[in-house]
Amino acid sequence: MKRILYIHHGGELGGAPLSLLFLLEQLDRDRYDPVLLFLADGVAVDAFRDRGYDCHVATEIDDFSQTELVWYGNSLLWQLPGKAMRFSPSVRATHNYLRRFQPDLVHLNSSTLAAPAQASYEAGIPVVWHIREPLSQGYFGFRRHLLRRRIGRHASRVISISDYDASQLLPSDRIRVIYNFVNFSVYDRNIDAKAARMLFDLESVKNVVTMLGGCSKPKGTLQFVRALQIVLNRKPDTCFLIAGPKPLMMSKTSSGKLLRRLLLIEEYDHKVMQAAAEFMCADQLRFLGVRRDVPQIIAATDIIVFPSTVPHFARPIIEASAMAKPVVASDIGGPRELVVPDETGLLIPPESPEKLAEAIISLLDNPELMIRMGEKGYQHASNKFDAKVNSERTFAVYDELLLT
Repeated sequence: MKRILYIHHGGELGGAPLSLLFLLEQLDRDRYDPVLLFLADGVAVDAFRDRGYDCHVATEIDDFSQTELVWYGNSLLWQLPGKAMRFSPSVRATHNYLRRFQPDLVHLNSSTLAAPAQASYEAGIPVVWHIREPLSQGYFGFRRHLLRRRIGRHASRVISISDYDASQLLPSDRIRVIYNFVNFSVYDRNIDAKAARMLFDLESVKNVVTMLGGCSKPKGTLQFVRALQIVLNRKPDTCFLIAGPKPLMMSKTSSGKLLRRLLLIEEYDHKVMQAAAEFMCADQLRFLGVRRDVPQIIAATDIIVFPSTVPHFARPIIEASAMAKPVVASDIGGPRELVVPDETGLLIPPESPEKLAEAIISLLDNPELMIRMGEKGYQHASNKFDAKVNSERTFAVYDELLLT
């Protein structure tokens, strides 16, 4: 039996840890012994432990992001010196865990794990580096260039979850494009929609439109909220849901408020809250927070929206398709690969609340079209995002390294 050390950069529950969880559920435990190392504690760790996986938390190892979702520029630039200083200690700390667990292979679940990649390479352990995010150019491209070189040097194999993400890397015959997949037994299109609406107290609402991703600038929450009034002018009997991390609240102390404003912390969250306030008071918009019942949320929903402002693989799109729901998404890298335009959903320009609202209204005006798009989406998801097929492709990458 071969031991695989899976390293994940965070502790919160989102697309990357869920994708890893679904992968492990397909793992042949007679062939592979999985050990998981998280760089932060949180609900994601609990989710893995609840399913019986051997989980450990290593807060002494730091990650380093240079992705379209998070990179150390603008309001996060002040963190960069500390991140740079913690890199070498993170490499050393990873060596300690490698000696402790003695893995045959290391699977890195994010492009942000450059320090564990270096330690594994130095220890002579094969590395499968899972690239789940497009790399950000940044100000001058230096950090991106450095990370691309590290990926090219330290990864024995690279798995990219989309062609777009793969295109951001240095060309190599070690890169494999394997889409994220859906567990169709969890994201079950047969979940009762009426019961799901009762669960969320939505029985009296005609239309439900949902965004999965929480309050996040890269995922376009502000655009979604700004589209609400336009939709409600035409479709007043509509409720909007946002599942995922809620907007952060400002400190109650005046000094805390000043410090946060000086550091531009939570600025985006407060723009969202300002735009959302009247709709929340009227119960036309609800922030659901981080949830473990996402399939029930989708079942209760008519349209799933993914209005991302940066290229990014959109797990909500493939989850919606698996449950035969139409989608509206930004016409950029990531969503563009997942949506068949005018067949499984609609693609709209990013950062355009008006176009987003028009797309939502056009679908709500045509229930038969929504049903057809949902069916086409289900067929598309069955063909491209099947758990058994795509997990076996991943395990074949393991075998390339472990059986040679």
